[in-house]
Amino acid sequence: MVTRAPYRFGWTLPLVMLLYGSACTAPVQRPAPEDMTIVRPGAKSLVVVHSRSGNTAAAGRVISEMMKADYLRLAIPEDAGNSLLTVPKRNDTVEMTPMKHDLSRYRLLFLGSPIWYWHPTAYIYTFIRNNDLRDRRVVLFYTYEGGLAGDAVQEWKDLVKQRGGEVIDVVGVDRSDLEDEEALRTQVLKMIDQKRGEWEKSRN
Repeated sequence: MVTRAPYRFGWTLPLVMLLYGSACTAPVQRPAPEDMTIVRPGAKSLVVVHSRSGNTAAAGRVISEMMKADYLRLAIPEDAGNSLLTVPKRNDTVEMTPMKHDLSRYRLLFLGSPIWYWHPTAYIYTFIRNNDLRDRRVVLFYTYEGGLAGDAVQEWKDLVKQRGGEVIDVVGVDRSDLEDEEALRTQVLKMIDQKRGEWEKSRN
């Protein structure tokens, strides 16, 4: 009788994960400079978003439009998130523009991120850590296609609290069944219709 030794993954499992992650990564969006910021006269709210492929940015623009909020998309390195090797750990401090932003005129903040490997990204975490959120009410929003770690939302909320902010809502948009940006917009508009009254009260 021949006894087979147990199979040891060794370096093959990380390689398979790397190839799988690279194959499933959506193309990176390269927005024009004028698409990175929107300033609305008299705005009391600000949408800050990290978005690699453009989906979370699209959701953020709809929120900005409907809530009459300013809009800021974080500029990140072009290769960030292209593969497992270029995804920073979520608690790393990463380089991006801007690292800090003047939040003094805003009462309500919308902070948006895609979900990378079951958590919000290092880019939105770094923005939170580098900015004073005292006396700011915060809505966290995210887009995703896979799962979300059980501690992901609470970890994000705790980080905002550490910087002095108050999280009043957390909302997510599941992209798995959405065919295009128009479908994403429709989904976000439905969400805003349900939430707008609550959010507007927090802005005043």
